[in-house]
Amino acid sequence: MRSARLPLALCRWGTALAVLLLADGQPSAAAGRPAQHPAPRQQEWIAQPLGERYTQTPAQVWEWIDDANALEAKGANGKAAALWEKVLAWREKAQGPDHADLATGLSNLGLLYVKERAFTRAEPLLARALAIRTRTLGPDHPLTALSLNNLAWLYYNQNNNARAEPLYRRALQVAEKALGPEHPGLALGLINLGLLYNGQGAYTKAEAVYRRALAIREKALGPDHPDTATSLNNLAAVYINQGRYGEAEPLLRRTLAIKQKALGDDHPDTATSLNNLAALQENQGAFASAEPLYQRALAINEKALGPEHPATATSLNNLGLLYRSQGAYTKAEPLLRRALAIREKALGSGHAETAAGLNNLAMLYSDQGAYAKAEPLLRRALAIQEKTLGPTHPVTATGLNNLAVLIDQQGAADRAEPLHRRALAIREQALGPDHPDTAGSLNNLADLYRLQGAHARAEPLFLRALGIYETALGPDHPTTALSVNNLAKGYLSQGAEARAEPLLRRGIGSQSLFLQREAPLLPQARRQEQIKALGNVWEIPFSLVATTPAGASLALFTRLNRHGLLQDIERRQAQLGRGSPAQQILVGQLTAITARLADVNLSEAQRRTLQQERDRLEQELYRQLPALTPRLVDAAQVAAALPADGVLIEFQRFRPYAARQPEARSWGEARYLAMLLFPDGSTRAVDLGPAAATDPLIQQALAESLARNRPAGPFWARVSQKVLGPLLPKLVGRRQWFISPDGELSRIPFTALPAPTGGLNGATSESAPTLGQQVQLRLLTSGRDLLSLRSPGPGGQRALVLAAPDFGGPGPWQPLPATAAEGSWIAERLGAALYQGAAATTAVLQEARGPRVLHIASHGFFTTGSGDPLLNSGIVLTGANQRRPSGQATPAAVAGDDGYLTAKEAAQLQLDGTELVVLSACDTASGTLQTGEGVYGLQRALTVAGARSTLLSLWKVDDDATAAFMQRYVALLKQGMGRMEALAAVQQEFRSNPPEPDWADHKFWAAWQLTGDGGPIPGL
Repeated sequence: MRSARLPLALCRWGTALAVLLLADGQPSAAAGRPAQHPAPRQQEWIAQPLGERYTQTPAQVWEWIDDANALEAKGANGKAAALWEKVLAWREKAQGPDHADLATGLSNLGLLYVKERAFTRAEPLLARALAIRTRTLGPDHPLTALSLNNLAWLYYNQNNNARAEPLYRRALQVAEKALGPEHPGLALGLINLGLLYNGQGAYTKAEAVYRRALAIREKALGPDHPDTATSLNNLAAVYINQGRYGEAEPLLRRTLAIKQKALGDDHPDTATSLNNLAALQENQGAFASAEPLYQRALAINEKALGPEHPATATSLNNLGLLYRSQGAYTKAEPLLRRALAIREKALGSGHAETAAGLNNLAMLYSDQGAYAKAEPLLRRALAIQEKTLGPTHPVTATGLNNLAVLIDQQGAADRAEPLHRRALAIREQALGPDHPDTAGSLNNLADLYRLQGAHARAEPLFLRALGIYETALGPDHPTTALSVNNLAKGYLSQGAEARAEPLLRRGIGSQSLFLQREAPLLPQARRQEQIKALGNVWEIPFSLVATTPAGASLALFTRLNRHGLLQDIERRQAQLGRGSPAQQILVGQLTAITARLADVNLSEAQRRTLQQERDRLEQELYRQLPALTPRLVDAAQVAAALPADGVLIEFQRFRPYAARQPEARSWGEARYLAMLLFPDGSTRAVDLGPAAATDPLIQQALAESLARNRPAGPFWARVSQKVLGPLLPKLVGRRQWFISPDGELSRIPFTALPAPTGGLNGATSESAPTLGQQVQLRLLTSGRDLLSLRSPGPGGQRALVLAAPDFGGPGPWQPLPATAAEGSWIAERLGAALYQGAAATTAVLQEARGPRVLHIASHGFFTTGSGDPLLNSGIVLTGANQRRPSGQATPAAVAGDDGYLTAKEAAQLQLDGTELVVLSACDTASGTLQTGEGVYGLQRALTVAGARSTLLSLWKVDDDATAAFMQRYVALLKQGMGRMEALAAVQQEFRSNPPEPDWADHKFWAAWQLTGDGGPIPGL
């Protein structure tokens, strides 16, 4: 993807987060009260009129004050305001218009209005309070300083720093003179001045005043006081804005702990701390860790402050931005739209926070290519930022950067360049030359120059951006990986592939490690979105195999570390999820929801509700599991697992990359590539040509195999010649082939495939034996599987056979007479537990624990009706006909077993210790192709569940022929043959000497595809 994406995400620190941090610096002014009432906070003590602390105030008024303080502490500001107004009315009537206590009441109500963003109501109250105190107490009194501070706070919240700063400075001078340099009341002025500096990007000045405020509060109030937490939080904000995340995190965690202890788990200030910690986690690339913190902060704010409060908008905004970073655009948009609507209503259409909302929604649209929707929002946001914050503010630079990126993406580099250059100048001046946002501008300007062919201008900017990211974020941060990849693209644009290769290896490896850290914590339905959000750089190496000596090695490294990555994660997590009782409860709940999701009669609303609940339960389970250790696989490790006469053949469907073209035109039409790995670690790559020339051959051969109108062999021979023919010169002497297919190649029955013309033994197409006769084959999801398959699996339990289910009377599924005999014969040979008829239920499978062999003889199904590909395929078992088309079910179906085991449910079976799963049914190897992951169907599901190998069908198979085929296959397994050797032997028997003459046709014997461990089954 275009390199501008991640710098945009970093901009949130200048928009969404910084706004919410202001809430922690809010000043307070307390009402004076008698000593018998609870003591006010120490910083508020100076707000009491020194000469008249204990006036004759009625008990009713003190009750109003107590209730108002309590309500405000809970965030019930509207109710608190009503009580403060009653207090103020009593004081004005009873004490007079110039009484010092009246100034306190004015301040309390005015500050509450500031909190509520009711600025026009707040200003006359705070200005009058200042006038009263100046007149009655004098210009150098500490309470006068407090009123100066409060009025400055109002102007600061209105983004009027020119009026706020002199008031803050004057308040600080008065307070320091009157109270001394270490009085806790002085910290308030220091914090607010620091907030102003922080907002201006004057971070060195902000850090100095924040450190002084923290030292004062820790000494005067103690390390666990809420005001000390405020100072910790604000110091962390300065570190964040400077990219000093490692220094910020312990401060934010300490802040949260103090707030929770002092204020409670459901206080809005606790929500602020949760939000800030979440934002820090997100900016460090720990997206999944940030999500529950954001969600908790949002829940607190909605409950305590209401659904229309600006703080609620900030929580919505930040959670929406996180979903954007994860590629979950459909989840992000409603949150960002709602946040924008709240801000426009509560703060006004010209407020800086409204501009932030416009910006964030616009960039979501830009990510999805909706440039026409994004541009007017960005232009409106920039106009607001320039007006409210000024033309040289860092947030204004964010607006410039984002508009420039959008314009550049539409091919108008000449209009984008001045915006990029202006954004860079502002960021260098305001944030410093080493800030991550500065790196973002450097990166974006460099990419513009790259596409213009100005490589001498682009390279130093790319290098400088990478250096900043490595220092500020670390070498393994996803933003650093993006920067590494962008520098690599810069070298590719120059034709310097040799310089690009090590950078691509590093960047792609870093992204793989990031996915292994983050994807396990996401619901399965959102993992593909996170992969897509990282862009398509992983496809580039497959275009380099012919242009750089290390191209084949890099391509294989990429394939080994990206293909099937999610399947690998799911398999490892499934093993870990069979632990504690609490985890087993969650697994049981997930199993029940998955079964309900398989109901085709669910309404869209019902399905959406169930999926949301499933996502929630998955995340809860995954967060309880031990963290997976991220790991990269090197070709040398896989080569060491190959036998001496072996070869790994990794096929890859990819789009060729043209580095000198704009992003939208840089990807060509799909092609196939074969990567070969030999036991000595050497690699070769062979381009197999356009996918458009290969895929139709496979589809036609599949159709002919199923139709049986004419022999399918010649059609498969064409496929064999196209896919394997170009590889033969490099495979001489290789007797053991380990094949990892991709794209439509996953639908090829490799064992039954005719050997290529003039192949391994020089045979012609008419007389060619099958590939399974000539070489020992194993099909793998990825070459990574060799590392796990070389170790023996856990010991399995007694074999399990389900056959001839009772489908439940008339309906779409007709009885399969041959499956009864097949099941009985195989169960007897294997000493297996046999379930037939009404006993062949999904519950039997769900309760099974690692049968050494699992054999199911029934109907299979594959459709394309569901949005979840794992609900589109499965096995038909007892009771399936009881689910009527209208959606009404018989009592047996209502009891919880609808008679279908979908691939989604199969993935939750407990098959650790299962050496082989045989699905003796139609279409069980069918599924939905997913780029980078292979086929989503039963084979994937059973592998995730723990099966070491699976034997499934690529098309519809005959009942009688399948029964005979499977009985012979099991007989050969019992004789000690390997799983793949036995398959090839039975296929050859059916081809040359079938039990019935018709069965010699491809349709009857070639459909079977064995994936995984191809060796003998121990102890069978």
